[in-house]
Amino acid sequence: MRAILERPAICVPINGLVRFAVTQQSRLASESDADMAEWRIDCFAGQESEIPAVARDIKSDLREKKLIATLRTTYEGGEDNGDRFDYFSVIRQLIEQDAADYVDIELERDPGQLKECVKLARDRDIKVIGSYHDFESMPSEEFIIDKLKSAMDIGCDVGKISCMANSVQDAETMLCATGNFFRENPDFPIMTMAMGKHGYKSRLYGGLYGSRVSFATLTKASAPGQRSLEEMKEVFDKLYSRPGHIFLIGFMGTGKSTVAREISEMYDLPEVDTDYLIEEKCGRSVQEIFSEDGEPVFRMIESDLLDELGKWERAVVSCGGGVPLKPLNVRKLQAMGTVVWLTAEAETIYKRVHNSETRPLLNGNMNVDYIRSLMDERRPAYESAADASVATDGRDLADIAREVWEKQVFVF
Repeated sequence: MRAILERPAICVPINGLVRFAVTQQSRLASESDADMAEWRIDCFAGQESEIPAVARDIKSDLREKKLIATLRTTYEGGEDNGDRFDYFSVIRQLIEQDAADYVDIELERDPGQLKECVKLARDRDIKVIGSYHDFESMPSEEFIIDKLKSAMDIGCDVGKISCMANSVQDAETMLCATGNFFRENPDFPIMTMAMGKHGYKSRLYGGLYGSRVSFATLTKASAPGQRSLEEMKEVFDKLYSRPGHIFLIGFMGTGKSTVAREISEMYDLPEVDTDYLIEEKCGRSVQEIFSEDGEPVFRMIESDLLDELGKWERAVVSCGGGVPLKPLNVRKLQAMGTVVWLTAEAETIYKRVHNSETRPLLNGNMNVDYIRSLMDERRPAYESAADASVATDGRDLADIAREVWEKQVFVF
């Protein structure tokens, strides 16, 4: 049985320079839709002796919202002010005076002092976030996983890793590492994100891979690439609404649209076709978008459209054949319902589509061998995406619809 991922908490920064600005921001955070706030102590221009009292005031202002206290030096991507303070002295004071719900400690710090703070925090029921930051580059997936494991092994309550994405692939690396770590360690909370303009998907969609917290801006960003609280909340409201859709995936000609129509009539569910929605939105046919803009643009439109399905009432959704080829798309589908893979033999598909002029991927290649090769290429993606599969060759349509209905994993 597939686990249902929790909606991530949204944390906003408090990064005022003086105490008055800190107070203003903490009260703004308290009144916002954020779930948590992080006080970036390295932004504070006051004295070290003031820090615990200011943190307690913030905690009081936030009321039921949780407070993360973070001190970062310039070496760790922080502000100049942070270099004035004694790092572990500040951390210990925050813990001893119960001034925060979480304290963030960099994993690259002295191991002995780090472990002492972990023990001190545990004795006072304060949680420790073991964090690692790289503001220049994205390490390998193996490195990211190892860092998260080290936070767990040291005894931290949460593991956090945030690295710069210099390309879209860098962001994919962070998401893949997050998903792989979560699959093996589902009970250890993690916060992961790719920074910079290329990393925005990790902030909006990291929760689909297992990240428990995402950081958004309320006033001033505390890291490159942060999204606004309003944008993040809007995306989360869609993705974690649990509408309980039935998603039909599979190669072209496997009968997705026909089966969706039958399920709609038999079980009184709205019917949705993603290709039709794209055509409606763009005012052009799928074939025209492919020929005029290219497949990458079409796939981007297709992926963005999936978010909108979170606003729909429960429906049976016929997905374009390429939807499951993107791992992020698969995560979106699985968050919103059951994914059923419809299958058919290459010969069956050829018989169903050989007279069609609206299959851009088969232009100039309308033959069984090419269809089979393309199906073989896509099979691993379909298999990994699906909660169940249903064969459609030579079967009564009502029987196929009933079997799909019985395959539902979650009915929200």
